[in-house]
Amino acid sequence: MRPNVSRAPTASAPATLSVLVLVLVLVPVLVASTAAVVDADDAPAWRGTDAARQVDAEPDIQVSPVTLRFSNDTYGSTGSTTRTLVVRNVGNATLTVRSLVVVGPDRASFVPAFDGPVTLDPGARREVTVSFEAPGSGPRFATMHVLSDDPDEPQTNVWLTNTRTVADVSPSRVLETRTLVNATVEDVEANVTQSINLSWPLTRDDVVAVDALSFRLERDADVALSVATNESRFADVPAFAPADGTEPAAFVRVAHDVANEDVANVTFTVRVRKDRLAGNETGPEDVAFYRHEAGTWTELPTRFVEEGDTHYFFEADAPGLSDFATGVKRAKFRITDAVVTVTRIRTDEGTDVLVRVRNVGGADGTYAVRLLLADDVVDRRELSIAPNGTRQATFERSFAEPGTYAVYVNDRFVANVTVDSETTEPTGTTAAGATGGEAGGASPAAGAPGGGATVPGFGPATALLALLAAGLLAAARRR
Repeated sequence: MRPNVSRAPTASAPATLSVLVLVLVLVPVLVASTAAVVDADDAPAWRGTDAARQVDAEPDIQVSPVTLRFSNDTYGSTGSTTRTLVVRNVGNATLTVRSLVVVGPDRASFVPAFDGPVTLDPGARREVTVSFEAPGSGPRFATMHVLSDDPDEPQTNVWLTNTRTVADVSPSRVLETRTLVNATVEDVEANVTQSINLSWPLTRDDVVAVDALSFRLERDADVALSVATNESRFADVPAFAPADGTEPAAFVRVAHDVANEDVANVTFTVRVRKDRLAGNETGPEDVAFYRHEAGTWTELPTRFVEEGDTHYFFEADAPGLSDFATGVKRAKFRITDAVVTVTRIRTDEGTDVLVRVRNVGGADGTYAVRLLLADDVVDRRELSIAPNGTRQATFERSFAEPGTYAVYVNDRFVANVTVDSETTEPTGTTAAGATGGEAGGASPAAGAPGGGATVPGFGPATALLALLAAGLLAAARRR
């Protein structure tokens, strides 16, 4: 038998309608009350279209045309000709055009009539006239940077030329340690040197950046280039380790779609940040560009051009396009010889320590030679040495107390010096030393005996002088 189940009565239609009316009345009231307590300064942007426009307002530059081609009369002298470009602000905030800068080897041939900076309201435009004046004949190339406060495009490039060639350059990737700039050059004429500007605002703080690249093709062609700059070595390139201790500052890879045998007269304009050269007496004269080919790194002719506030500027010539490195030469020192002229003396006598140092590095430098008795520094000399140069330091030393003293130069053991009292009859003299090895390298064990009657490493003449000095000291004692 089924249990009795009580059921709730079914609501009538009039009751349902009353509830619905109550909801429709209360919801707008609650929404209005909530909105009333929101401070006007905290109101979200979606509350009004005017606020949204204010938040999103930005200037937006548009420059046309991006190529100004001047008449050439087959590259003859044509006097002065002009072309006009238009700068527009297609954004919804005021645009400031800061400057127009012409760069490249032929920059003196192109002069913009611009007295900026200028501001352009949304929708406004400004015409700029560029004059071309080229004394003599020949093709001319330059790039004009239109620099503004457009947040997305702070630099717009305009190609200037009196040839049919057109170049387009744009960065495709700018990371913390790597920059990639692509360039396409159409209608390149054979045997005409092209100069392509590759600099961009986002690369201005790079340790090393390629500002421009010039080259000549042996045939007419279109060229696509990809110039990558990286502080680290590219994975498929062998280590950069020249014998003179030159250190890499950055690596450059130029990918190209023309055969290398069709490319000639390559010139790089390279910028190196000054703080990369700080320390170790390194200057712009110690920077060189290197090319990797057939498994080896070859130093290229490199010229220091000028100095800016933050960077040094260089030009380097290359026979073709491939992988490159910017190297900073360093001084690298080696103690080639170190000897004690007399290793057994009395307290009223003295001896000399002769040290010879060679700079096997690629830059000038100063090396500190320290004379130590056991662990105590008792004298020092500073030697300024040119690349592949050698300097000698001489230390004169006497000892107040009898005993055996271990003589070191820097951390290199040279010899033991035995010192007798003034009343002791001399038993003989010797000359001993340590030769060879890198400056600051490993040394023999402390207390190793001095040896022999020769002066290693200083050659027969120096050895003879040392022995002569020892003989004179012995004769003096006998008197």
